[in-house]
Amino acid sequence: MVIPMRRVFSIAILLIAAHIVMGQEVLVPLECPPVSAPKRAIKQAVGAVKLPFFDDFSNYQGYPDPSLWVGDQAFVGRGYGSKPPTLGMLTLDAIDGQGNLHVDASTDIFGGDTALSVAIRLDSVWDASPHPATAADSIVFSFFYLPGGGSGEQWERTTGRPSEEDSLFLEFYQPRIGMWKTVWSRGGIPADSVGLGSGQVWRYVALSITDTAYLDSAFRFRFRNHCSLPNSTKPGRVGNCDHWNIDYVFLDWGRSVRNSTFDDVAFVDDAPSMLAHYRAMPARQYTPADMAANLQMTITNLYSSPIATHYGYTVYDQTGTEVHSYDGGNNNAPSFQQTGSYQQWAPHATPPVDFSYTVGAEPHTYTVVHVVSEGTGDTHPQNDTVSFTQVFDNYYAYDDGTPENGYGLSSVGKLAYRFDLNIEDTLTAVDLYFNRTRNGENERVPFYISVWNCVGGKPSQLLYRDTRRRYPQFSGLNKYERYVLETEVVVSDTIFVGLEQLNANFLNIGFDRSLNTSSRIFCRYGTEWEGSINAGSIMLRPYFGRKATMKVPQANAAQYSVYPLPATSVLHVTGPVQGCMVTLADMYGRVCFAAKGADDIDVSAFPIGIYVLYIADSQKHTLYTTKIVISR
Repeated sequence: MVIPMRRVFSIAILLIAAHIVMGQEVLVPLECPPVSAPKRAIKQAVGAVKLPFFDDFSNYQGYPDPSLWVGDQAFVGRGYGSKPPTLGMLTLDAIDGQGNLHVDASTDIFGGDTALSVAIRLDSVWDASPHPATAADSIVFSFFYLPGGGSGEQWERTTGRPSEEDSLFLEFYQPRIGMWKTVWSRGGIPADSVGLGSGQVWRYVALSITDTAYLDSAFRFRFRNHCSLPNSTKPGRVGNCDHWNIDYVFLDWGRSVRNSTFDDVAFVDDAPSMLAHYRAMPARQYTPADMAANLQMTITNLYSSPIATHYGYTVYDQTGTEVHSYDGGNNNAPSFQQTGSYQQWAPHATPPVDFSYTVGAEPHTYTVVHVVSEGTGDTHPQNDTVSFTQVFDNYYAYDDGTPENGYGLSSVGKLAYRFDLNIEDTLTAVDLYFNRTRNGENERVPFYISVWNCVGGKPSQLLYRDTRRRYPQFSGLNKYERYVLETEVVVSDTIFVGLEQLNANFLNIGFDRSLNTSSRIFCRYGTEWEGSINAGSIMLRPYFGRKATMKVPQANAAQYSVYPLPATSVLHVTGPVQGCMVTLADMYGRVCFAAKGADDIDVSAFPIGIYVLYIADSQKHTLYTTKIVISR
């Protein structure tokens, strides 16, 4: 997931919103989403936009789309609220557009983020017979919201919960008098309580716009939130606070506030890995036995009644060539509004992994593209496709590269993470992702990197320990940093890679919520190793071979940006494309465009639909892949 650079500022939140201690493990909210990204090069809307206004935040991440929104305080991402109406959400919190606390931040109430729309023409409505808008046109503004913090058990929650006074506001602009009016607000409330009685944690809001003061060519709306910093003196356990998540913002005419259904079928979660345990693994370690038996796909039907949907996935190699496809056929998906249930039919909900990757000793990548559709046509095709890039290189990874929490031990102790090797190999380095904290407090926390073998499913004999102390190091924005082992370690079978913390301060290691590997995490404070109960993955990656000891440039998807989306005539690609092959393929794997160093692609003659863009280096290693929607 790609998050704006302003969320990666080097100075962290002064005070922690909340922390979780289970045994000696600690989880804290992040200062801010940590992955850097260039500002999306989408042109700001010129003049007011026409109805409908719609954004479900499913086909981009980072700054809000400037063709629909003004400013960069709120951010678009994934993983900060469970099971949104469709993939992706807009989040407001206590950080400004430069990654700092808002200037008036304190333990008293202060203003948080603002998500401001572009000007919207509410003076007219457009159909076969355009006419001036009136109250009779049934103009309705709707959205879903969820307070931060997540739901479920304490150790399963993410981000900072707003307290009762830390409110969310919706305001409408009256252009003729230049005034904003609060039309809806909500005080902080636990996410567990939002959906009581409905079984749905995201709450739906619909407002009818009948006041003629808003029926103007320069109408706008905005979301704002209030925050307050809690007191905390624990060094290194800093975090952002008072998150509000928003999704499926829709403003149009001819609607009813009593209707909370939409003609839309969509994915809710990101595409999973096709491997049983890992998101990435060393190419030489892979065997077909590492494939998962089935996938977990979350497909929602937002219609008012069951509707027939079609689902399938296609696997492409790093050149964009189709190597496998799966057709799950058609089946009725239940109405989520009526039942609170997602698609349950196994060929769609738990499709089989009926193939194996072909991998040699050299690095290789595959892209798996999942598509769901309904036979009646789709108003919002951007949420019908999700993809996953499978990496085979020289490292193991459980995480997706982006943390939702900070993780660490509350005292001196040992942390061990399980990895299963199929053949003997040489461990040479470990990548660790440390979150930035206030005044760099965790940069002064010492640790040793250590490796253990496995006996009875737990760490046992110590195979390696550093002879000198290590510290979190930051060579730029939040990212993985490599720690080369002092001595190469020949390992086989199951090993545990981790660290020994040398004081009681908090290391604040990245903790990814997208995959639960708690059964593979162990901690030790006395004589016994204890399993973790925290649902997620520690951002620790062991590297193998001599290549890992060198400064090897790694492809970073955050370097690339593609716009506009949807595309109509010319698709622009920004980022390091010189010497790279840029390929555009349709959903059947047919290559529609391929050229070296291309940064502009003429798609004016391409059929309307969904495409996949690939960027590969001269060794045919995939650097970037994303879906593209072409519309007219």
